[in-house]
Order: sequence, then structure tokens, then C-alpha cells
Amino acid sequence: MTMSEAVHARTTDVPESERFDYFRDALSDVYLGIRTEWSGPGVFDAAFDSYPVDGDVLAHMWAPGHVGRRGSALVKQRPDEAVYLNLSTSGDHVVSHLDRVWSLGRGMPILLDSESPFVVDFADRARFRLFSLRIEKHDGFAPTRRDVLRINEQLARTPTGRALMTQARLMCAEVEAGRPEVAAAMAAPVRALLGVLAVSSTEPSRRLDDLKAVARSRIADASLRADDVAAAFGLTGRTVQSVFQEAGETFGAWLLAERLDLAHDRLTSPAWRTRSVAAIAEASGFRDPTHFHRGFRARFGATPGELRSQR
Repeated sequence: MTMSEAVHARTTDVPESERFDYFRDALSDVYLGIRTEWSGPGVFDAAFDSYPVDGDVLAHMWAPGHVGRRGSALVKQRPDEAVYLNLSTSGDHVVSHLDRVWSLGRGMPILLDSESPFVVDFADRARFRLFSLRIEKHDGFAPTRRDVLRINEQLARTPTGRALMTQARLMCAEVEAGRPEVAAAMAAPVRALLGVLAVSSTEPSRRLDDLKAVARSRIADASLRADDVAAAFGLTGRTVQSVFQEAGETFGAWLLAERLDLAHDRLTSPAWRTRSVAAIAEASGFRDPTHFHRGFRARFGATPGELRSQR
């Protein structure tokens, strides 16, 4: 879908009984295959604007609280290879997407994949303001379902995610200020930052190397967990475990092997000759000597003491 010119729709331009239908028709050119549901009292007074942005669309609505729903049937009937970066500046709302539920505060963006069902729920609000940057998928930017989940994890937890959030808020502020041409220009860095997050989400080998590097830097910490490594990247422990699993490993097994290999190298190193086996075990991240000796024998076929006596 491409737009060649801006669209401006005001429900005050039509009779009261036709306003909600008019609003839904205006949305349909941007939000493909989305059913809007409103059961509120009174008259549906709303405004909707959309602007072309280098082949994509920047949209803004100001409307009574209602629900936008793209269900499984509509995903099949109205295919749409695009994502929406949504941001509301008017308050809390709930988004259900990709088997997750997000409670979003003011100014918190979320990425929605139009190839999967979603529900955007503002029903509890009297009125709301929502901005959407609709981005067509293409060869250089085609995030999968899993990528979208990972990108959303990074939005508030990583420097790149926070930079994107700041830039998106500034873009929306320019629309509110009546400067859509400035907002359209600011959409370029938003899309660029989104591309950076997408690349970091779709390069598991690079992500795995980065995670391992942080774990190695703290390998002497016997209490180190996947959650601790995740915190360095603004991720969750579950995401770290998933990255390791994609490589056919587990975080715990890899960390144990790294510590045992480190202890092995130190036991055979002249620089560590004066240190006791217990001191080397502790420096390599082992709190329990029995656990260390058992793991060492299983990996190398000899106890730490036997290895040292052979040198």
C-alpha cells in the first residue's frame, strides 16, 4: 500500500448517525483489515490524519475510546505485509499480540506485525490520541514474529531502544504541533533505529558471542545467572536461554564448561603454580569444592590434583 497525498477526516463533517462508519472508512486506507468496535455513549467525534512518508504512512487519530481488532480471519482475508510502530500520548492502554499482553503507558511505543492478529484496546478511556508509523516489509526489513517480540523487549531496555523511543516521541510531537512535514523527516531516523534493532534481533550468532563475552568477564562470580547477563543488554533471562538454545547449548552447561576449562588452564599454568586447587576453583567461579571435583573428573578424566601431579 502506498499513499501519494495526505488524508484528513473529521467526523464533524457528516451527520451524527454516520460518524462512526465514516471514521472506520477513513482508517481502512491505512489500517488494513482492522475492525473497530465502539459501544460508548454519545456522539462519536473523532479526527484522523495520515501523511505519506517515503513509501510508508504516518497516521494520527484523536477519538473516543474504542477497540481496534485484527483477528485471524482478517489476517487471511486481508493480507498485509507491514508493521505498525504505535505510540499513544494520551495514557494507558492494552495491546494483545503474539501471545503476549502489554499494558502500555503514555509515550511507550510498541511494534505490531500486521501478518499476525492483534487487539489494541482503548475502551477504558474517554478519549485517546494514537500515532502509527506504518512500514512496509521489504528485502532489507522483514522482521518475523520472533523478531517483533525481541524488538519490543528492547524498546525500553537498551540504549538503541530508548533512542528510538525518544525519536518517535519527537516525531509525534511535531504532528501535534501542526508540522507534519517535520514529522515526516523525523520518521527516517525512527525507521533507521528500528532497522538496527531488527538486525540485532536476527543475528543470533552475533548475539550469542556478545552474551558469552559478558559472562566470561564475570566468570569468577559463583552466583552469576542468565538474568545477570541479560541485564547487561536490557533483555530477559528467558531470551538469553533462547539464544543459547538456538545454538544447541544451554547457558548453564556452557558456563560450567567454560569454568572447568579455565580451571584446567590455570592448574597447568606456571603463573598459578603457587595457588592451591581450592583457590583456583574459587577464582574460576566454583563455590562448592565437591561440585568442582566431580565436574572436573567428568570432563577431563582426572581430578585436579592428579592433573597437577602429572606436570
